[in-house]
Amino acid sequence: MHNKLTNEDDNELHPPHGCPKIRDKVSMVRDINGPSNQIYRLSAMILGILCAVLMAVIIGLCISYKGLSEKHIFLSQNSSVANSNLKQLLGNYDLLTTVLMKVQTSYQETVNARDSMQRERDRDRQEKELLQEHKKDLMNEQTKLQTRVTALEKNCERCPAGWELLHSSCYFFPPTDAGQKLTWQQSREECKKSGADLAEIDSQEKQEFISRILNGKRRRPGHTYTSGYWIGLRDVETEGVWKWLNGTALTQGYWFDGEPNDSGSEDCAATYPYDIPLKTWNDAPCDFVLKWICEIKLQEP
Repeated sequence: MHNKLTNEDDNELHPPHGCPKIRDKVSMVRDINGPSNQIYRLSAMILGILCAVLMAVIIGLCISYKGLSEKHIFLSQNSSVANSNLKQLLGNYDLLTTVLMKVQTSYQETVNARDSMQRERDRDRQEKELLQEHKKDLMNEQTKLQTRVTALEKNCERCPAGWELLHSSCYFFPPTDAGQKLTWQQSREECKKSGADLAEIDSQEKQEFISRILNGKRRRPGHTYTSGYWIGLRDVETEGVWKWLNGTALTQGYWFDGEPNDSGSEDCAATYPYDIPLKTWNDAPCDFVLKWICEIKLQEP
């Protein structure tokens, strides 16, 4: 009986070769209910999920690419505009640099011109100050000259004819062609006839003045012992102590080199026409005959 059942089961599970349709159905039932079918369904489900994820990623990438493309286009356009603006800015910068260099050059030229004008102004101011000082000196000199001219005009009217004027004194020099020569005392008396006396040469200015006049009267160069002119100076009281006629002691003499030497009782002084105006005096004997110089002091008005 067991064998019979087994055979019946086998016949159900394994139908005979003569029934193919039944065999196919049995195989299908077996596959549907088998473990391989579960793996297949799991794989299919995973694959579907992956496909969905892949599709979502692809869609996301497409959307992102589209956005990036649009952004790239926008940035490209902005980059072109920025490049254009940059070129324009660079051009403006070069232009401004050129203008700046011109402005700096012009500014430096202006500064140089200003400095030059400042120096010229300083020079003009210094020259003006010098001219003002010179003008002041000239005005002072003019005042002095005018005062002197006024005094000369007054004194010239009071000096006798043929006399020479120096400040407030008139001086008489005998004519060169006059042959008269006198002793020292006779010369003094001759001066007193005109209200004068022998000249007192008590300043360098007087010495130079008289020396210039005598040199103008000199007919021939050189010095001779007899070509002198008596002046109001002698040392008769004390040998070596020379005094003027007013009793004033001599403080500055204009002697020849080596004079006075008192050779042969030379107690009276005479001046000579000589090339060195501050070395024209010589001592001579008072009874020696020479020309003379008279001086008369003018009264102040």
